Amino acid sequence: MSKADSKHELVENFTAKAVAANSVVHEAPSIAAALQYVVDVCESKSPAEILADEPDAEQGPPGPNDMPTRVKRIVAAPDLPDNDFAELEKLCEVKGFACIRHGLRKHLAGIDVGVSTAVFGVAPSGTCVVNTDREEVRLAGMISESSVIFLRKSKIYPDLSSIAQLLRERMNEAPATYTTFISGPSRTADIERVAAVGVHGPLEQHVILLEG
Repeated sequence: MSKADSKHELVENFTAKAVAANSVVHEAPSIAAALQYVVDVCESKSPAEILADEPDAEQGPPGPNDMPTRVKRIVAAPDLPDNDFAELEKLCEVKGFACIRHGLRKHLAGIDVGVSTAVFGVAPSGTCVVNTDREEVRLAGMISESSVIFLRKSKIYPDLSSIAQLLRERMNEAPATYTTFISGPSRTADIERVAAVGVHGPLEQHVILLEG
């Protein structure tokens, strides 16, 4: 099997497992297309519910949980490079959305879309591995109703053991590091063994596969 065929097989395996874990997987030909996809996700979803007191937020009608909804939609992308964030900000402005990369603590009641960048993907489980050293990045993946993760196809690995040494090197870089393994949207069966989605995090997860 050629290297190209092997990589293609990894991508197909990752996609199948991620879909099985209730992720939406989308292949984007460019970062511009990926950013447009983020805005489309924000536009197509229902308004985010405000699940805690946030006095400055303009409130709309109640959502499914009988909580007020947020009128101005928010996209948070704290770890995007400056140029990509500027482009996303322009796209959001056209739609009337707020686009932020700092100050997520002010919106702990919930935001619409959080954007993260995975450093690795693990094919057998459809898992995205995200560096979450910064609190803003952790919050983007926790308080958003829809999580969107960018993942380069070249960063998909065949198993966890393939990234073990890379993780060890990262852990040795700083006194404290945070790494998050994400496989699908938040879900639990803690309450009377009934599966529930979105209890501890996003209601839905989108993985955007990028070339390169």
